[in-house]
Amino acid sequence: MPGTESIRLHIDEQVRMGLVMEKIINTDLSKCTTILYDDSPSYSGIVAGECTGDVWVDHIENPTLALVYSFAVGGFSIMGEPDDVSVYDDFVRFLRETLFVELKSKGMNYFEFSVESKRTEEKLLRLFANENINQEDEYFYRSSRPYDHHKMTPYNIIQIDSDFITALQTGKYENAKFLSERLLESWATYEQFLMKSIGYVATHENYIAALIVGTARYKKVVPIDIETDESHRQKGLALVLTQHFVNMCVEKGLVAQWDCVESNIASRRTVEKAGFKFIKKKPVYWFEI
Repeated sequence: MPGTESIRLHIDEQVRMGLVMEKIINTDLSKCTTILYDDSPSYSGIVAGECTGDVWVDHIENPTLALVYSFAVGGFSIMGEPDDVSVYDDFVRFLRETLFVELKSKGMNYFEFSVESKRTEEKLLRLFANENINQEDEYFYRSSRPYDHHKMTPYNIIQIDSDFITALQTGKYENAKFLSERLLESWATYEQFLMKSIGYVATHENYIAALIVGTARYKKVVPIDIETDESHRQKGLALVLTQHFVNMCVEKGLVAQWDCVESNIASRRTVEKAGFKFIKKKPVYWFEI
């Protein structure tokens, strides 16, 4: 599975005449159940307008197919299940003639995606039959059960609240971008993050050694983004931060979701050690463009 380098897409609001997909700008899709999935909060949260990302749909007023990009995930999800078979052909044409051109202009030479509907997945894989498609399973876990105690650590464990954001903005932490990029790319503003999500950091002096943040939200489910700086790994920080995060989720009536691909053995070990419950797995695909 390729690395998920960050990219912001800037395709025009109106795509080329004759192509089916239109980019959504300030349009409420929260009631469009045909393109929303409870078990995919990272993308459904974007479609519903809870968090930041890019969305294209086949029809603004009555969408049956959506393409969604998440910075936090680093890939696309294809959502919906159109009855009109021509929508699939038009969608693939949009990808080849518009989206792939934009991706390549941003230095990306592959298209990484998942599909929420099995029927749509089968149709698209047939249309991509000439591509050399790679795939890997992604595992999904959830937890809403609090921990009785936290694993001890010599690091400072700090909740990301308004005081911490102020310290971040005023230069207290030398690697502030390690956190700020995640928050702003997922929530657009710090205020939106503080209103809708939660997060913790482990700090050592003026350095953010590890972080855990909620990068989306849909129906009270909050997907986790967790990372430890390379020089501070193998010290149990992921588990410590997870315990704090889950306890705060429970306090706020939220559910924590952890997604990781099969090859990420360390992540799977951590989530299983943390007691999360496995809920599903599905394939992630990618091919060169």
